[in-house]
Amino acid sequence: MRARQKSLVALGINVLLGLSIIAGCAAVRKVTYPPDFIYLDREQVTSSMAHFSVNLSRIDDILANSETVLPYQREEIIDLLRDIEKVADQLGAGTQVTSHLLIDQNIDKFKSDVRKAKEAVEGETPNYFLVGRLSGSCTACHVVR
Repeated sequence: MRARQKSLVALGINVLLGLSIIAGCAAVRKVTYPPDFIYLDREQVTSSMAHFSVNLSRIDDILANSETVLPYQREEIIDLLRDIEKVADQLGAGTQVTSHLLIDQNIDKFKSDVRKAKEAVEGETPNYFLVGRLSGSCTACHVVR
């Protein structure tokens, strides 16, 4: 019985030690990284890229299947581009540093391309040329892989 109590105490100490190490790692991250550092976990990056892909595929479908883009389709394209901007903003910008070097190097250019494409579509005479080139912005970064 005494040996069982000792093993339970040892187990409890190990669990507490493990939890304190995990909590300590989170605290170390706060101290070792600059305040404006953005930590992007793999799931967030994968989810964001999938989001871009779905929206750009939808835009491509609209443009490929329409001789003339109707007003409701134009609004859908604008909404999809706004959504892309929103997700891209969550990945960082400018002087912000993230845990993902390729994103740091390319996100500002991608966001600029999306903004220019959206402005071209929102213009008095909508122009969809830049929207069609957005997929090329993806390959600029993903050609490395």
